[in-house]
Amino acid sequence: MTTNLKGADDLKARLRAMRLSFKPMGKDWATETANQSNRTAPHGATGRLARSHKVKSATQRRATVVAIFYGLFVNRGTKAHTINAKRAPSLIFNVGGRTIFAKKVNHRGIRGTRYVDRAAQAALRKHVSLQALIDAWNRAA
Repeated sequence: MTTNLKGADDLKARLRAMRLSFKPMGKDWATETANQSNRTAPHGATGRLARSHKVKSATQRRATVVAIFYGLFVNRGTKAHTINAKRAPSLIFNVGGRTIFAKKVNHRGIRGTRYVDRAAQAALRKHVSLQALIDAWNRAA
């Protein structure tokens, strides 16, 4: 004896739609995170960091926001470390109007600003992901 469940195909379609709904939700969240990060990033002398955040990809499993390489150090900070001259005989930089020449520098490290983490949390609070899930459910049947 076999039994048929009415609406099984519709249910399968709706469950699949819910599983596939992360891509648009993740892309919206990543876009908002990139926009928030660009607004809250330290501007520095050039403002390159504040302009560099963008969405790299959005798939079913993950959405990725990228920025210029030193954004990681600004966001997370660095430990104290030594900087050695590699391509030239000495490091050359200006401090207080004076030019300094040094073979190595003991960098004291910096504390991370965590501006990307705060931007992602703010974007998640602002983003209405439930509505995208409801829309995917309704479109599937």
